[in-house]
Amino acid sequence: MNSIHIRLAPGPVFWYGIFMSLDLYQLKAFFVLSQTLSYTKAAPRLHISQSAVSHAVKKLEDGLSVRLTARQGRQVILSEEGKELAASCRTVFGEMERIETSLASHRRRVQSIRLGATVEFGTSVLIRNMKSFLTHHRDIHIDFKFSNNLLPFLLVDELDVIVDCKKHVYPGLERIDLFREQYAVVAAPAFLKGKSISAPKHLEGRTIISLDKAASWWSRFLRAVPRYDRPDFKPESIIEINHVRGIIIAAVEAIGMALLPKYSIVRELRRRTLVNLFPEINIKEDQFSIYQKKKKSSQDGHRKLVGYLKGIRPEEFG
Repeated sequence: MNSIHIRLAPGPVFWYGIFMSLDLYQLKAFFVLSQTLSYTKAAPRLHISQSAVSHAVKKLEDGLSVRLTARQGRQVILSEEGKELAASCRTVFGEMERIETSLASHRRRVQSIRLGATVEFGTSVLIRNMKSFLTHHRDIHIDFKFSNNLLPFLLVDELDVIVDCKKHVYPGLERIDLFREQYAVVAAPAFLKGKSISAPKHLEGRTIISLDKAASWWSRFLRAVPRYDRPDFKPESIIEINHVRGIIIAAVEAIGMALLPKYSIVRELRRRTLVNLFPEINIKEDQFSIYQKKKKSSQDGHRKLVGYLKGIRPEEFG
């Protein structure tokens, strides 16, 4: 019978050259047998019958064309080749067990949090400010969901924490106030060229962009303006765009004037691609707050995330 010498070599050469070409079930059966030196003792540890252990070892020997075991009375003994293979199995299966334990420990250690936010705030502010948190808290995994209707997802535990500008009063919810949202009426310099717009009344008859055709999106601006200076928006002067990001782009492209949250146009105002027409008018603000279920608020990941969100610089929000 030809002999085969199987030695453990460092690196991936051994793994791919030897073990990846063998049947792991058969190797496991042989390895447990090499530890117990008894088919009777090996069988219950493998949760199979004695005959199944014997069959698996025989198949391994046939595949390698080498005898790995022999019987000496009732006891099983290992051949020299069997001893070499058992030593290799001890190293490989020990490493596999270590990796499995490590992965299981990692899964237990990492806390997963599903964070929700309104669409524009989430995409223009929140994501830009999350890298530092994720870098410094490897034990916390965060998935994001952006929607303008967040509460239902929080209540059924599809989200764990939300940042919303709507006020929610619901049993079992905790609210942490963050900042008050500020708005500005803006337009591109190209749109303003040749136009005299120095007072809110001058918006009348000019093209404005709104989330809705009735211009109810602009109601917060109109409430901040004295009655004598309020413009009357006609349907024909209103362009409806149903997404804030779309409104921003349209305003930059000089399609019309827009009412926008300041946090969403920080860069545009800084670069003067958009101009704040009435900086003296304090337009009604919405309160942004963190909401989470009280029963989760004491969890370590929740405390770290909420603390971080509270520390985001207020100037980001205008």
